Amino acid sequence: MTATEVRYGFGKNWAEFIEQSFSEERIKIAQERLLSFLKLKDLRGRSFLDIGCGSGLHSLAAYRAGAQTVLSFDYDPDSVQTTRKLHEHIGSPSNWTIRQGSVLDRKFIDSLERADIVYSWGVLHHTGDMWTAIEHAVSALKQEGMAFIALYTKDVCLNPGPDYWLDVKQAYNHAGPLRRKWMEWAYVLRFVVAPELHSRRNPLRYIFTYKKSRGMSFWTDVKDWLGGWPMEFAGIAETKDFCCNKLGLELLNVNAGEANTEYLFRRKGSRNYWDDVLLSHSEEILPAPFVHRGGAAWIARLAQHRGVADSRDSPRRSRLMLYEDGVPIGFAHAPHSHIERYGRGRYSHWADGLIFSATDNSDPNTNGRRYSIRVFSTS
Repeated sequence: MTATEVRYGFGKNWAEFIEQSFSEERIKIAQERLLSFLKLKDLRGRSFLDIGCGSGLHSLAAYRAGAQTVLSFDYDPDSVQTTRKLHEHIGSPSNWTIRQGSVLDRKFIDSLERADIVYSWGVLHHTGDMWTAIEHAVSALKQEGMAFIALYTKDVCLNPGPDYWLDVKQAYNHAGPLRRKWMEWAYVLRFVVAPELHSRRNPLRYIFTYKKSRGMSFWTDVKDWLGGWPMEFAGIAETKDFCCNKLGLELLNVNAGEANTEYLFRRKGSRNYWDDVLLSHSEEILPAPFVHRGGAAWIARLAQHRGVADSRDSPRRSRLMLYEDGVPIGFAHAPHSHIERYGRGRYSHWADGLIFSATDNSDPNTNGRRYSIRVFSTS
């Protein structure tokens, strides 16, 4: 079997997840996470397209959030079957449709009704042609619609880097059951247990509370990460450039720092509910001069927002978004040492200050760019 013939069995992994871990609690968590990033209270009156629906959990979350219609599709027949089981589980509602198809099939995409929200989380980089997949996904948007996509990010994979993980993924797919199990435990010990113990945190707590992020299962995601092939990594800067300059999109929200970076786009020049979101969260210009902390890191004082900043007890509490020339950076909650060493838009709202870096690691005092913030509500 050659590398190009390898394809991980995503659908079997998701079927196992639903069989072993599906619960009302996970639906609620997935729904809350979806609405939080979109900054909506519900999806009433909106059509939802789930590209690469996997387990079907997030399609169900959209349905429960009140979406007027939900259309789910996946390339993998096992994923389609698992999503249909969830559909049947809730009474087979007529406004939720499930199909098998590929985002790379332009005729298939063109046959679909345009959607208010196009959602594809952790999928497009597994198609074997990521940039075409992104372009096709975005083409399914209504004129005023929103595209919520998540892509594996090379900027986060620093040590080891992307090439290491591509080799690991191919090795995992060629391995037998025992070898795979060994690789899963080796990964968890090296990249979860050891870092948590080094930070004086309980790794078991991390594993048992993992579902709180998107309702997913820790071990399901470990297998997905190690096995996910085909696979491409997308840098944050190149993703912004492709989507904004080639596809004519505007970046509205971004959340980086973990393996997948989440992006929210709309077409340039369009108007929708996001304009009200911005009006209700005033933009604050960061006044220079900024104090050099070291390396690529600079400090802006934010005493007025100390009460909602990150802290040792709440390391991801802050909802502050940093903007560079009006474009959200979104690389929040970064370790301070990483901001100094790597920069590239990493930042941390900590205590009474903002430790941040320019997207190209230049001096924000002299690069001619405008830096501003918005502090969003927790909902």
